[in-house]
Amino acid sequence: MTLSAKIQENILKCLADGAPHSVQEIKSFLEKEGVSDYSEGQFSGSINTLLRNSSIKKKERGVYLKKDCSAEGDFMKECFVVSPVGEEGSEVRINADKLYKYIIMPVCEDCGFRPVRADRINNSDSITKTIIDKLISAELVIADITGHNPNVFYEIGYRNCLEKPIIHLRKKGEQIPFDLNAIRTFEYDLTDLDNVEEIKNRLKQTIESFSFESQNDISLDEETNKQSFSQGLLTLLYQIQDSVNELQQQVNKRDMEMIQAIMQTSLNNAKKEETMDVVVTKTLLPELIKNPDLMQNLMRFVELSKTIKK
Repeated sequence: MTLSAKIQENILKCLADGAPHSVQEIKSFLEKEGVSDYSEGQFSGSINTLLRNSSIKKKERGVYLKKDCSAEGDFMKECFVVSPVGEEGSEVRINADKLYKYIIMPVCEDCGFRPVRADRINNSDSITKTIIDKLISAELVIADITGHNPNVFYEIGYRNCLEKPIIHLRKKGEQIPFDLNAIRTFEYDLTDLDNVEEIKNRLKQTIESFSFESQNDISLDEETNKQSFSQGLLTLLYQIQDSVNELQQQVNKRDMEMIQAIMQTSLNNAKKEETMDVVVTKTLLPELIKNPDLMQNLMRFVELSKTIKK
């Protein structure tokens, strides 16, 4: 068992009584259990891992509780999914369901979020009120702009006005509207398994870059600055990665064009260097094969020429 795994195991033991415990109390428990040779980074990393996988809950700054399975719905952070849904059985619905099932749900589960889509909510309120409530209350929103659905754009605008975390997705090959060009949008391809895994990893890293601290923990300005810096840095890194990939594709294309040009030049030169004998042979051989008598006459002519030369 790794040291981080030991730390996590004993943190859960410390919190097993269901009572809230401070960081100092948790560290004292770890020392009693013989787990003391660790760094602050390893301890903080273990706490963050347990928070992400919903094993523990932060009660207040520096105080944690073990997950209460009976109150799972209240415990997990919520991710509201904004996307075009379409009619049952339509291409739009099929795409939305696959995106939700194979990308959004696994990412949310790994990051400690409960995904929610408006058409899957059962309550008596109007759908508009439900959507507005979720846009306000959800800790995270993931929006798919595929198809340029006007309702989706309205909901994205409403969420952005709240200055709360939101991630944009689009289907591969779709153009980004001019007004959203400056906003980072992740391109997904549900027919490419490698792309699916890459997008899932990018989404996880992006979610982890957001700050979901409560207002009791840090001030609004501190939260906004921290979140803007982390998100801006991650966006810059992804832009660099995409630029490198695009540059690599251009280099490969240029190399292929150069190889083709060299081959064509070689072929042209080879044609120019053909001797007269080669040209005559290429011209006469097909006719000689068609006419055996002509071939025999030619052979007699060659023999006669040799005799005359002697």
